[in-house]
Amino acid sequence: MLSVIFIGSPFLPYVTNGSVENQTLYETRIPNPNVTWEVANQADIGFEASMLNDKLFIEADYFDYRRSDILWARNASVPQSTGLALPPENIGKVKNRGFDFQVTYRGNFSTDFSCTVGVNGGYAKNEIEFWDEAPGAPEYQQSTGHPMNTGLYYTAIGVFKDAAAVEAYPHWSGARPGDIIFKDENEDGVIDANDRTRIDKSNLPTFTGGFNFSLRFKGFDLTTLFQGATGAVNYISTESGEIGNYLQSFADGRWTPDNPSDSKPRTFNRGNEYWASNGNTYFLRKTDCVRLKNLQFGYSLPNTLVRKFGVELLRFNVSGYNLLTYSPDYKDFDPEAAAGNGQSYPLQRVVTGGITLTF
Repeated sequence: MLSVIFIGSPFLPYVTNGSVENQTLYETRIPNPNVTWEVANQADIGFEASMLNDKLFIEADYFDYRRSDILWARNASVPQSTGLALPPENIGKVKNRGFDFQVTYRGNFSTDFSCTVGVNGGYAKNEIEFWDEAPGAPEYQQSTGHPMNTGLYYTAIGVFKDAAAVEAYPHWSGARPGDIIFKDENEDGVIDANDRTRIDKSNLPTFTGGFNFSLRFKGFDLTTLFQGATGAVNYISTESGEIGNYLQSFADGRWTPDNPSDSKPRTFNRGNEYWASNGNTYFLRKTDCVRLKNLQFGYSLPNTLVRKFGVELLRFNVSGYNLLTYSPDYKDFDPEAAAGNGQSYPLQRVVTGGITLTF
């Protein structure tokens, strides 16, 4: 890659402090002749069908999307002791596979009654095939062969109920009752960075879907849209303690001397405790959710009535947006928010009403 800087006009001199400066065009970096474009190869197979006299429509696709020559810096080729870093090269390989579908039924049962029902969804999962991963990491920590943007976490297996529980299991230095227990993954009797494991999930869902339904009966009409997602996780990281409150879900049933819980930890001050400052699965929550995205109900007065007043259409409606959300494991924040710290502005619930008048 080549980076250049223009000083002044490329054709005319310019004056600085009363003196004429010469124009300069110079190279700031050495170009890498081995850098080229990424390569993408995609294969799709699908079908479309209509049945029941064109009342039922089905669409489905399967895709295999592979990218190679991804620009990545080598990690295994240079010993860390040298402190050197090689320039990025086109060495990365990632594959992405999945499917999507849509099924729609449209029924007109009479001049006064009709309905439409539809369901759609899509699943996708990627995998790193090669990126010259640094050697030495345990197999359960390596990212090659796993999805992109995944993280390493200590596995939380409970809470130290009392001092005897602390002594009975390998623990972080300074651990005490009420602390989260980190699993000794490699069973060496020591809790350290080698006990972190890779979780094959990120904040991007692997499956998203929707369900829509519309109904018309005489002058009444109803339209609904549900959306859902599964396969993603988010990390809860609140600034609780000196500068922030605790979540109610955390405070209820927490460990105290009078309530020595073995499932919920004690209070903490920001990141002072090892189990608050080191990523672990206790605070890693599934963001699986179903949301009533849109609901609209309307009523149109009969044409025979409104036309007496020179009106073609008079319709009343009320609609709601983001009315309800169900997420069994992620109740404190918006499951679609990017961060689990309460600092992302949540989606708004909106209710509106209207009148449509056509002459």
